[in-house]
Amino acid sequence: MQKSRLRSRLPQRLLFVSGAAFLAASACARAADQPAEAPAATLSAGSNLAPAQAPAAAGTPPDDEAERTESEGHAPSSAELPRGTLVLHVGDSFAGALGVPLGKRLKAAGLRSVLEFQTSSYIPTWASSRDLSHYVTRYSPDLVLITLGANEFELSAPETRAGAVRRLVKQIEGRPCVWISPPRWKQDTGILAVIRENSKPCRYLDSDTIVHDLPRKSDKIHPSDVGREVWADAVLSWLVHERQTGAERPWQFREEE
Repeated sequence: MQKSRLRSRLPQRLLFVSGAAFLAASACARAADQPAEAPAATLSAGSNLAPAQAPAAAGTPPDDEAERTESEGHAPSSAELPRGTLVLHVGDSFAGALGVPLGKRLKAAGLRSVLEFQTSSYIPTWASSRDLSHYVTRYSPDLVLITLGANEFELSAPETRAGAVRRLVKQIEGRPCVWISPPRWKQDTGILAVIRENSKPCRYLDSDTIVHDLPRKSDKIHPSDVGREVWADAVLSWLVHERQTGAERPWQFREEE
């Protein structure tokens, strides 16, 4: 499958510094064993630049919030985030689900944000390509976020992904980074533990520690529109809390406990 041109008839790159607002839903990713040479999936992305507002609790929202739309997303205080820095977010359809509302919040806080995701993509897909390296060179991000692993929840031998995780992280070239796990909709066979153990020096953010019982779309896998807002709020709060202020780099993080 060939990757779509980013500035074609249906542009799919998400660059939050633009004035446009686009939103695209990510295709449901099928969790199955894939060879390390898995072909690159189609690039797709969406955007929404609505400003962030008040914080929302991490978890299933109460009934009176069930009809809240994405444009009404509530974000925690982000006054301490380094304004003007650029955040690059890459990954699979879960990166798209999180990256759109999170990018809105970063923009509202005075940051720049770029989202590049491939639906139904796998860790080896990214590790064997030069896409991430290309994005790092092109955007020179101050922080890189990775959201991958959802499509490998049912791997019979998840430990075979360890080398691919390390090769992927190496492409970041030592920049500050966070690997954000997808919130579990079922128990994985061990891929998240493999990612945690092999993604250093990136910080690992276990989404299940910051959000619980997220509402899901009809596929029962991807977060619903409301769930994505809740997830984005929780991730932004984590970034604010874990960022080490006064450090040499604007996006240096605290040591993991």
